[in-house]
Amino acid sequence: GELYNNQGWQRRLSSLQTIDKGFLRILKSVNQANTTIVFTSDNGFLFGQFGMFMDKRQPYEVTIRVPMFVSGPLFPKGTSVGGIVLNIDIAPTVVDVAKQLTEDKTPDEEGGIHGYELAFDGQSLVPGSTQQSRSSFVIEYNGEGNDQDKDDCSRKDMRCWYKDNTVWATPPYFDIPKGEKFCFCEDSRNNTFICERRISAQLTLEDDFSDFLHCHFPSGFSEFYDLHQDPFQEKNGWGDLPEEVRFELMGRLEWGVRCEVHKR
Repeated sequence: GELYNNQGWQRRLSSLQTIDKGFLRILKSVNQANTTIVFTSDNGFLFGQFGMFMDKRQPYEVTIRVPMFVSGPLFPKGTSVGGIVLNIDIAPTVVDVAKQLTEDKTPDEEGGIHGYELAFDGQSLVPGSTQQSRSSFVIEYNGEGNDQDKDDCSRKDMRCWYKDNTVWATPPYFDIPKGEKFCFCEDSRNNTFICERRISAQLTLEDDFSDFLHCHFPSGFSEFYDLHQDPFQEKNGWGDLPEEVRFELMGRLEWGVRCEVHKR
């Protein structure tokens, strides 16, 4: 397990070097004076945290936080956005860049792309654009699973299958005897959750509810982490919260489903 995890980490770093080289070729092939580039990722990854490795289907900091860099003529070098930035901000940012840099701003007959009359849940990151500060956002995931049993490993409502070392052309290999296999489970239907991640603009150690993660699963299970006191999310504090606080947090999730958690 440890050897497999360490070798997997090293090989991912090697693959990233290939990405770096390819990205450099892209930069050399475009006119950077009139090109805007957004560099980000879809999710983080687990390499042993919480007893899990080589996966991403959990709502913890290591999997939900991703890098995002933007460069272009509208983005001064060395500046940063201090608030919460989400992937839903990419589309309005791209449209705003097109709006400001294109010469043809005449609306089409339907007020569409040429007129940039488009509605987004996110907001433009272009400096000088109208931006509302965020203090919370919603994280959602629907667990995957089979509709019926397939074999002793691949069971209903689970995403599992047999694995052996024939799946790898090169190391790292699984630490199992040659010719043997094992049941590998990647996901399950009950790994479905909705969470609120709150990061207040002004964090204080006295305020337990300015920096937290609260998640609820359809089984009735809930998680709560005060990231002031527990930055590595090691202790689920849901059971320690007063009943009225738990009621308020569940109500905030209901507002979050309707994209109205900012009103709470």
